[in-house]
Amino acid sequence: MNQQEITTTTSTNLSCNKPIGILLVNLGTPTEPTPKAVEAYLNEFLSDPKVVELPAFLWRPLLKFVISPRRSKPVAENYKLVWTDDGSPLFALTKAQADDLQTRLDATNIAAPVIVDFAMRYGEPRLNEKLDGLRARGCEEILVVPMYPQFSGSTTGTILDYLGRYNAALRDPVNFRYVKHYTDDPGYIEALAQSVEAFWANNPKPERLLLSYHGLPQAMVDKGDPYFDHCHLTAKLLSERLAEHGVKLEVSFQSRFGKAKWIGPSTEDMIRKYAKEGIKTVQVICPGFSVDCLETLEEIAIGCKAIFEQEEGGEELLYIPCLNADEAGMNALQTIVENNLKGWC
Repeated sequence: MNQQEITTTTSTNLSCNKPIGILLVNLGTPTEPTPKAVEAYLNEFLSDPKVVELPAFLWRPLLKFVISPRRSKPVAENYKLVWTDDGSPLFALTKAQADDLQTRLDATNIAAPVIVDFAMRYGEPRLNEKLDGLRARGCEEILVVPMYPQFSGSTTGTILDYLGRYNAALRDPVNFRYVKHYTDDPGYIEALAQSVEAFWANNPKPERLLLSYHGLPQAMVDKGDPYFDHCHLTAKLLSERLAEHGVKLEVSFQSRFGKAKWIGPSTEDMIRKYAKEGIKTVQVICPGFSVDCLETLEEIAIGCKAIFEQEEGGEELLYIPCLNADEAGMNALQTIVENNLKGWC
C-alpha cells in the first residue's frame, strides 16, 4: 500500500464532526450494451493522452471517425454476453464494494462520519459529479482509492492528474489523499490466495495457474512506468503464499490493442502454448482487476476457454473470479482504507 496526499492546506479534521469522503474509482463502462453507448465510451476513454500516447491531432480524428465506429458493434456484442440486470458487471460490482465498505465503516469506531461512494474515470457515474457531491455533503477531506492494485500512469496516473485539475479550479481546494497502489499489501495477497484456495476446494488443482494482467504498451514501461514490475511482484508474493500446493504459477498479459509492441507474453499465446505442450488443465486468475468485467468474463472465461478447449484441444480451462465484494477482498479493502484515514481523525 502506498499512501500519498494532494493538499495545500492542513490535513487534520480538527472537529472530527465533518464527514470524510471515501471515493472508489474504477476505469469505466458503457451505460448500455449498444453500439452507440460503446462508441461514446471508447471515444472518451481512448482520447486520454495517458492511455494512448500519440499526437492528438493525428489520433483523435482516427479514433472518432474510424476506430470507435468500427469497434463499437463487436464490442457491444461482447458486452451483451456479460451484461446483468444491474448493468455492466464492473458497475454493479464496484457499487457493491462501495455499499459494503460503507456498512463496514459505519460499524467501526472511526471518530468522524464517513461517506463512501464510487465513480468511474470514464463514463458514468462521473468523477467530477461524485467529487462535487461529496463536497456538497460537507466533505473537505476525501480519500480517493483507485481500484487498480498495480500502478500505471495510464490507469491510476490519469486519476491523479484529474484530481490535480479538479483542485486547480477551486477557490477552496479539497484535501485529497489517494492510495497509489496496493501491489504488495499483505491483506490483498492473502485475499487472492484465499480466493484461489476456495476455488480449489471445489475444483481440482490445475497443472498451471496463469496470472493474467491487463497489457500495456512496451514504450510506457521503457519510459519508467512501474506496472510490469508491480505485476511480477504481486505474482511472486502470491506464488510464495501458495507454494505448499505445488502448482506452477506463470504471468501473462491480455487485451492488447493496436500494432505497437506490448509487454508480454500474451495470455492467448500462453494458452496456446500450454495446449501444444500437452498441458491438459489450466486455471486463470486476473489479479490486476478488482472486480469482474468485460476483460475477465468475456475475454478470459469465454474467449480463452474456447481457444484452449475447442481450438487447441486442451482438456479444461477454468476462470477464477476476481475478489469483487467477497469477504476476503473486502477485508483487505477495509484495512487499506482505515490505514489511509489515520491522522484525519
